[in-house]
Amino acid sequence: MFHRSVRRSAQTLSARLPYFGHSHSEAEAKRNKDPFVVLNQPMVIGLTGASGFLGQEIIRQAVSQGEQVVAYSRTPDKPVSEAIRTEAFSTGMTVSNLDAILHLAGESISGPWTKARRDRILQSRVQGTRWVVEALQNAPNPPRTLICASGVNIYGDRSEEELVEESPVGSSGFLCSVGIAWEAEAMRATSFGIRVVTIRMAMVLGRKGALPLMLPAFWLGLGGRLGSGNQWMPWIHVEDVANLFLHAAREESLAGPVNGLSPFPVRNRDFTRILGSTLRRPAFLVVPRFILRTVLQDQASLLLESQRALPKRALETGFRFRFPYLEDALQNLLKERRLP
Repeated sequence: MFHRSVRRSAQTLSARLPYFGHSHSEAEAKRNKDPFVVLNQPMVIGLTGASGFLGQEIIRQAVSQGEQVVAYSRTPDKPVSEAIRTEAFSTGMTVSNLDAILHLAGESISGPWTKARRDRILQSRVQGTRWVVEALQNAPNPPRTLICASGVNIYGDRSEEELVEESPVGSSGFLCSVGIAWEAEAMRATSFGIRVVTIRMAMVLGRKGALPLMLPAFWLGLGGRLGSGNQWMPWIHVEDVANLFLHAAREESLAGPVNGLSPFPVRNRDFTRILGSTLRRPAFLVVPRFILRTVLQDQASLLLESQRALPKRALETGFRFRFPYLEDALQNLLKERRLP
């Protein structure tokens, strides 16, 4: 039933975003047939956060498309697999002779949000981005493009409002304020001619990250909706968000914020039901909102806030998702972990 309702909603989305099914140029049509086809000259890409979950997927896709990756790491003496070299990620870092730099590095938001942890989450993003921007400004032959990670939490809790890149950012919440500060630091590079794109990522689904943390409860039949379950949960498959970073690096018409998420967000109750169905496990429990607030305090916002966000600019520039539907994404990621 849900599968059919989601497919019907594509007509509604197409009406709101007429480019969703639009035919683009011949080159874009070739890329749409296979989004991993490389039609331009190979790029040399700088990548911070290269050893992380998303960084590793970006390297895998970039190399498969004929690109070269220079990894930036706080431990440059440990080479990053498949990168042509590994350089120091620090103040005074060098970024000359690159075509673009993709900046992912930042403290994980998982774990208790103590005051010290909050400070690290914020400062790792602001300071790390400052290192990148200063390197771009001082380089004799800098890349002309900076693609900087950000988060969909920048919109705050917006209930049923449809959120595209032109929507105003939120005004409250810890991760909202982090996103605003992070993007502001990245956008400083526009003052000296750098094209800056900020990818406002939703929850990334992959074999690492958030999804594996959910599985134990669901395997035990203890999965269920959070609070009312009505809150919108934007999400994206790791392969799609990695490819979106590479698309943004190549697509010179893109600048400013880009929503990095599936064109079909789901409500929490539907996410729960689809995940349970994919695993062939019941998912009928409910975790009341007040319990989440009591136990997790401010961190409960990760589970309870609603962002009905759409990837307008990605679609306008011809990006095509391999996994636009949650059912397909979960089946791809969990095909070896379902019960018979």
